[in-house]
Amino acid sequence: MKIFSILCWILLMSCAQKTAEVKQVRALPAPQDLKEQCEAQDVEFTVEEVAPDVFMARGFDLANTYLIRTTEGNVIVDAASCPTRARAQKEALLAKAPGPIRALIYTHSHLDHVGGASAWVEDDTEIWATDALYPHLMKQYGVFRETESRRAARQWGYHVTEAQMSCSAIGKRLDLVEAMNIGILKPTHTFSGQKTLQFGETVIELVEAHGETHDQLFLWIPKLETLMPGDNYYASFPNLYTVRGTSPRPVDQWIQSLDKMRHKDPVLLLPSHTGPVRGRETIRQVLTDYRDAIQWVHDAVVRGANAGLGVDGLVAQTGLPEHLANKPYLKEMYGQVDWSVKAIYGNNLGWFDGKPEQLYRPGDATAREIDLMGGVEKVLQQADQALQAEDPRWAAHLYAKVRDSGLVEAGSADAAFARALEKLGEELYNTNGRAYLLESAHELREGWEPLPTPEINAGFLEMLPISTLFEGTTSRLMPEVSMDVHETILFEFTDLDERIFLTVRNGVAEVALNASIPGTPEPSAIVQVDSMTWKRVALGMESPLAALTSGRMKVEKLMAFKTFMGRFRKGV
Repeated sequence: MKIFSILCWILLMSCAQKTAEVKQVRALPAPQDLKEQCEAQDVEFTVEEVAPDVFMARGFDLANTYLIRTTEGNVIVDAASCPTRARAQKEALLAKAPGPIRALIYTHSHLDHVGGASAWVEDDTEIWATDALYPHLMKQYGVFRETESRRAARQWGYHVTEAQMSCSAIGKRLDLVEAMNIGILKPTHTFSGQKTLQFGETVIELVEAHGETHDQLFLWIPKLETLMPGDNYYASFPNLYTVRGTSPRPVDQWIQSLDKMRHKDPVLLLPSHTGPVRGRETIRQVLTDYRDAIQWVHDAVVRGANAGLGVDGLVAQTGLPEHLANKPYLKEMYGQVDWSVKAIYGNNLGWFDGKPEQLYRPGDATAREIDLMGGVEKVLQQADQALQAEDPRWAAHLYAKVRDSGLVEAGSADAAFARALEKLGEELYNTNGRAYLLESAHELREGWEPLPTPEINAGFLEMLPISTLFEGTTSRLMPEVSMDVHETILFEFTDLDERIFLTVRNGVAEVALNASIPGTPEPSAIVQVDSMTWKRVALGMESPLAALTSGRMKVEKLMAFKTFMGRFRKGV
């Protein structure tokens, strides 16, 4: 009897393993989808009272700004990307709901939510955020700032015209030049977990909710049954990975945060991007679908990886089930499933997908492949033919292979490569991908044009840690002029009671806080300076000569200091 039971169990399990696979499809947007999405965002300079005493400013910027009117003054949710756009929002909102600004709440640290704070904040304004906002914000101005800025310029389409792309899928396009005027201010109040605020009779619950960022929160207004999800929901498949490059987005926690929102069971959902969602049943469906779509992709990666699939195999087979892919708010207009698959895999398992040949790939593999394909001229001919045959994806792949082969003069195929990228970009209706390719085509034709240097206000300068500046300093060392150097400079910050030892050792820069590491040379120069002065000098906002002549910076052994610092690249 026992054996019979075991056999039945084996047969049942065998049958279970033979069930048909679920059909998965990509929710790729069509031209009409993007047209309708942009039309929905084309509400320039619109202020609407979306609930009693809750006003939404939409169409001024990439993100919406909300004003909650209370008997103690106005509470602002998110502050726009820069002071210029924030001032326009402020004028329009206060025309509807005049009064003092009692509080400003950052839903998270992305620039389009915090960059205009200086235009909003008054003398007694509280600024609220999660405890995690400050370190997450600093990371964005850390050691990878240059490459993130370059990639951000592509993602937002620095030179892409309105005719080529009239909107971002989730709002008005950013103005990257205006956004260099940074009006971020440090939060005056932070919390972890949950915090209840009360302004007169208005209660606002702030709930920490990691998702698009590690410092995200959502707002719940109990008396209105209204929820503001920040960037954890907007009407597009979510950006689980951003092509501009940033720290991994916590996908597991994003799902949990959406479940926290579902527990609130709101009747009104007011996202920071795209329009309001109204009705309890509708919102239940939207938030459930959204979290299920994220979990579907996450679990598909887990199942596929455990079955031995590599990244390419996972990308090829992963989409959404039809009941999710057909939802208009899950079209891949901002985030993409394939980018998300790669990110989830890499964030959890790293770059290596288990294929042994990936461990020791020949350094000249691309050149050899070009040779096997008949040589450079043959490959370029095939790329040209692919472009003429309306196959720009294959053409771009071939042009890139030639570029990476080292067999041609740098830039010789740039014009053709640009045509392929431009053609491909015009066929895409994900606005991040479209902008990135069109901007990259512009760069190939015209060269890279750096963004303007950010204009940093005193508020942001004050919140910038000295340690963050020095962390960025190490990668600015020029090894070619410091390989035979072993020297140390001591910085004594007169207002912080802190010391920093900056050492150069054979092409490597090392930072030690407060105490030098054994074996460190005696300082060849000593700098005494207050922290704000050094921040201005380090960021190029003030010349070292001005700081010295004013007496705010003193240097023992000035020539040694000048020689030492001359080994570092200048700039932010």
